[in-house]
Amino acid sequence: MFLEYTNLNRCAPLWNERAGDAMTRDRLRGGRQRAEALTSWTDNRETSVGTRALERSWQQVRRLAERYPDDWLGQDLVGDAPLQIFAGKGVPRRVLVVTKEAVLNRWPRSDWPSGLVLVVASGIVTRPQAAILEKLASRTGRRSDRSAPIAFVGDADPMGLHTYASLRGHLGAQRVRFTGICDAVLDTIGDDDVQPDRLDTLEFSALERAHLRVVEGLAKPERVLGPHVSAVLRNGKTIQIEALSFRADLTPTLFKAALKVAGQRGR
Repeated sequence: MFLEYTNLNRCAPLWNERAGDAMTRDRLRGGRQRAEALTSWTDNRETSVGTRALERSWQQVRRLAERYPDDWLGQDLVGDAPLQIFAGKGVPRRVLVVTKEAVLNRWPRSDWPSGLVLVVASGIVTRPQAAILEKLASRTGRRSDRSAPIAFVGDADPMGLHTYASLRGHLGAQRVRFTGICDAVLDTIGDDDVQPDRLDTLEFSALERAHLRVVEGLAKPERVLGPHVSAVLRNGKTIQIEALSFRADLTPTLFKAALKVAGQRGR
């Protein structure tokens, strides 16, 4: 059974992974089950990040979370956060994944483009979760002129990069694009106030410093974020999506720029 898009209230979640349908009964519960699922992947498709590398990175992050038990970032990474799926009006045509529901709430639903499906996903994406996203993307792709990649909107920090790398590792480099805090999206917004050197930043925690070394084995910041945003990370700082909240118009503009960048050919 999969999501049906008929007779749905677009102002409420289409589906929450905690629901008890057949697909979610197999949802991972806790670290041990997640680790077992990671080691049992059997997907033989070519992906940009191998499943063994993802498994190894998850195990490394799990150890980091144990080493820094007071850092909530580690708990978020290895937790069991469910997917939340929302649909705009019209026939679904595009998928956008964002890591923070609070940020999504700053984008008025009345302003969502027709045919957009939005997914809130935080932490490392599991194989069952990736299968859900793949089905969503496949369904929307059949209804569009061409299958546009999934737009991934996340922070410019190790956690955002790791979430993106896990999704890309499951679905393939051509199926998902990082369109969060990165040079391409900030340049598309075209506002001097949102250039990397003018946005508020946060200092790395000890966990984040160690985490970045793990993530670099999966995704190089310079390649994913561009030279300017990645330089912020190299200086031990992060740029969160919330850095754009100093003006009410910037969060909706960020999402629109993300969709535009994801749809560009040759990226």
